[in-house]
Amino acid sequence: MAILPLFLLAAAGPLTLDAALELASQQNPGVQAARLRVLEREAMAVSAKAAYLPQAEIVVSGTRQTSNLQGIGLAFPGLSDRIGPYRTFNARPVVTQKVLDYSLVSAIRAARLQTSAAKLDVEAVREETQAAVVTLYLQTFQAQSRVRAAKARLAVADAMLGQVEEKEKGGAASQLDVARNRQQREAEQVSLIHAEQEMALLRPALAEMLGAPVEGDLAEPRLGMVLEGAERADIRAATERVKAAAEEVQRARRQRWPQLAASGDYGVLGAGPDRATSTYAVGATLLIPVWTSGRLEAEMRAAEQRLAQAKEEERRLRLAAARMEAQARIAHEGQARAAVAAGASATAARKVLELARLRYESGMATAVDTATAQGALAAAEEQEIRARYEGAIALARLAFARGDVKAALAANSGR
Repeated sequence: MAILPLFLLAAAGPLTLDAALELASQQNPGVQAARLRVLEREAMAVSAKAAYLPQAEIVVSGTRQTSNLQGIGLAFPGLSDRIGPYRTFNARPVVTQKVLDYSLVSAIRAARLQTSAAKLDVEAVREETQAAVVTLYLQTFQAQSRVRAAKARLAVADAMLGQVEEKEKGGAASQLDVARNRQQREAEQVSLIHAEQEMALLRPALAEMLGAPVEGDLAEPRLGMVLEGAERADIRAATERVKAAAEEVQRARRQRWPQLAASGDYGVLGAGPDRATSTYAVGATLLIPVWTSGRLEAEMRAAEQRLAQAKEEERRLRLAAARMEAQARIAHEGQARAAVAAGASATAARKVLELARLRYESGMATAVDTATAQGALAAAEEQEIRARYEGAIALARLAFARGDVKAALAANSGR
């Protein structure tokens, strides 16, 4: 789904859950920061690889110096051991090339694996952000539903209060009946205030997760059944970090292996640019570590500890995912049953209120019956709304635990 500009999004009608998820994927600061970390890791991988490629530099130097002939085995009777001062000029390109360095090979592999882990971190942050967006969206829409239900009940309470007041004026109802209905009307007003406050508090939190303001109403979300998803991105990232840590252990161990490098240069050397002669040097260097005062052993131990930590972190994430999936499944199944019962209860409560109003209008019931029915309807609707959306939140958490939040989304309303 293509992202819409904010001004078009605001004009397109109620914000849908699909649009909210797409908006968060594009503008959430956490997702953006994770993408920037990928670029950093890619640059570090290129830097590691470049160390095994040819290196070239140009050397230009000029010196004024003295030398000790005796120090290099030259001594002439009657001549001073010191000669100079004299000038030297050196200008040449120098090329070096790593020929054999297995520790560097392991470092390059580790850098690539860290880059792969960083890319998976982007997916993990996006999944975590989407899960938070779904939860906040559902909670906000739940509060929006409470506001609508409270407004509808307040309208009924106003109508009932007006009806009782008219009857009280005609002597068909008592002041006690008026007081009871007024108390019920004020109770519905309090419920409306609380619902509006809850919605007002949730909107900034949703806007923070989206990285954009939330204007207008939200479209009703629709969630479907969650199939078995792929392995979670954070677990896959942890697996890549285990592999990278293993390569770091290899790198530390291979520092004891011989390293071979070649170098060559060609340029001019002399007392000055006008008196320089072309010279060259070609050579190879074989480095064999013999004694490092425990440095290599300490690096190997540190690398092994990092590997053990990476393995434990992967195990922790797998255990957490299994626990989250089990809890989400239990919560969803329980809320699904509760939603059915709460829906039936709310339907029955609306029918009871309707019958109580008809009986009161015909003089077959008192205002106590209607006030009681109104209170029962408020409680039943609250249970219905809570069970419906708490079940939807549990379904989204189940999808997150299985590695794909969008797997819980059916054809979302595009109103």
